[in-house]
Amino acid sequence: DIMVEYYQQRASAGLIITEATAISEEAYGWKNAPMISTPEHALHWKKVTDAIHAKDGKVFIQLWHMGRQSHSSFHPTNKDIVSASAVPMTTGQARDMDGKDVPFETPRALTVEQIQATIQDYVKAARLSKEAGFDGIEIHAANGYLLDQFLQSRTNQRTDQYGGSHENRTRILQEILAAIIADGAYPASRIGVRLSPNGNFGDMGSEDNHVLFPNVASQMNAYGLAYLHVMDGLAFGNHDKGPLVTAMDIKKHFTNGPLMVNCGLETKDVAAGMLRSGTSDLFAYGRPFISNPDLVERFQNDWPLNPPADYGDWYSYKGDSGYTDFP
Repeated sequence: DIMVEYYQQRASAGLIITEATAISEEAYGWKNAPMISTPEHALHWKKVTDAIHAKDGKVFIQLWHMGRQSHSSFHPTNKDIVSASAVPMTTGQARDMDGKDVPFETPRALTVEQIQATIQDYVKAARLSKEAGFDGIEIHAANGYLLDQFLQSRTNQRTDQYGGSHENRTRILQEILAAIIADGAYPASRIGVRLSPNGNFGDMGSEDNHVLFPNVASQMNAYGLAYLHVMDGLAFGNHDKGPLVTAMDIKKHFTNGPLMVNCGLETKDVAAGMLRSGTSDLFAYGRPFISNPDLVERFQNDWPLNPPADYGDWYSYKGDSGYTDFP
């Protein structure tokens, strides 16, 4: 019920994109994070979508697979973690099922057959998302999670059809899109894709990103997506391994739909300037929306914003404190 309240408080957004939502047990890896892998999950999410729609809002669910950023304690079936290749993270720590910091583990490289099973997990999650009443879905292929692990050369050392060339490394993302569209839960026009070419979150960043991600944008251009969501800002760090990929770099290659940018947008003036310049079409606000549930009204009326939420409020469950109690 507290999630229902949280999302309904923010229903005035032009489009809500949910928190990252795991598509399977294997995809899961953050304590108290939501899932969308069973009819029961869909039933509970329906309460959220109904509350948003009751206030004339729209909402996409963000479909998520953590890959190597997870921990085996979340996976009682296989008792391991997976990735594109057996490349462990080298910075930071994982968190286990009890929320304790633990060393990162070495992931198991998915076989071709297991990749196909993972694609079907996305298809099932999309179907359940439709049953839950979501207006669309966003495929999370950013921030060092599984699909980003396939995209980037830092984590993809495969020599089969899912590794090597840019086209091969994008193959799993394209096959997920094709499978969801063919299954019929959502057309391409109700599907967004999220990318992060510049960030180092998740121990990521590759020397060829400045070539790879415009190429990915070109491939995404063929689908007629609802939008392409690019974290072009540096609020999640900068990998410093090559030239930055700007929103305009992506927009030159993605012309068949709106470009959404994110990461570091704190005021409406920055977005307004980017809109006027033609740099982007849509703007995703994350951190300001945590502490300002009425962010749209504050922007419309030039009202001051609440102070930023504490870092501990971003991802940690503490009941209504730092969640639904912002004025």
